[in-house]
Amino acid sequence: MSRSTSTSSIVMAGCFVCKGSDAIWTGKNAMAVAARHHDATGHQTWADQSLSIRYGLETSSHPDLFQETA
Repeated sequence: MSRSTSTSSIVMAGCFVCKGSDAIWTGKNAMAVAARHHDATGHQTWADQSLSIRYGLETSSHPDLFQETA
């Protein structure tokens, strides 16, 4: 079986001591930077990752529902 699938992720991280719950680092390396910052400073850091998975190809959504009238 073949299925069209796409994934994306959003990563943000920060330091509770330096900036509270506001993100300082974003992108692919955010978790690693937060870990290194903790190792270097001993600060409590955090990282959040959101993963999205989509199945199937994107199609136009119901083009007949909102037809333009002249």
